[in-house]
Amino acid sequence: MKTAKVWLLVALVFLAGVAVGVVSTRAVVRRMVTMVVNDPDRLRHIISKRMQHQLKLDADQRAKVDQVLEHTQDDLRTLRVDFAPRFHSIMSNAQFEISEVLTPDQRKRFDKFREENRHLWQNR
Repeated sequence: MKTAKVWLLVALVFLAGVAVGVVSTRAVVRRMVTMVVNDPDRLRHIISKRMQHQLKLDADQRAKVDQVLEHTQDDLRTLRVDFAPRFHSIMSNAQFEISEVLTPDQRKRFDKFREENRHLWQNR
């Protein structure tokens, strides 16, 4: 009986650790994604600093890498602008099709779900 209690306690501690790890990881990832979405330049600076540190770039290399990252960021920004209308059209069609198969009560909850998650696909 005592052994079972010890194993149960160990299992509960393990599960609590897993739960804390999952919640913490989700919070950190969400924070990082929000940060990058709100300030894309920050991601470029983070990448640049990591490359500088890990690759031991000299000043000339650092300047050239920064130019490449800035150019790439501009290209990606243009791609997002070009891509956004098609993305929103696809999302709108999917939402309409999903709404069509739901009951009226489910449709109300789906509308609430869409409103709560609008930040995932709304124009920025």
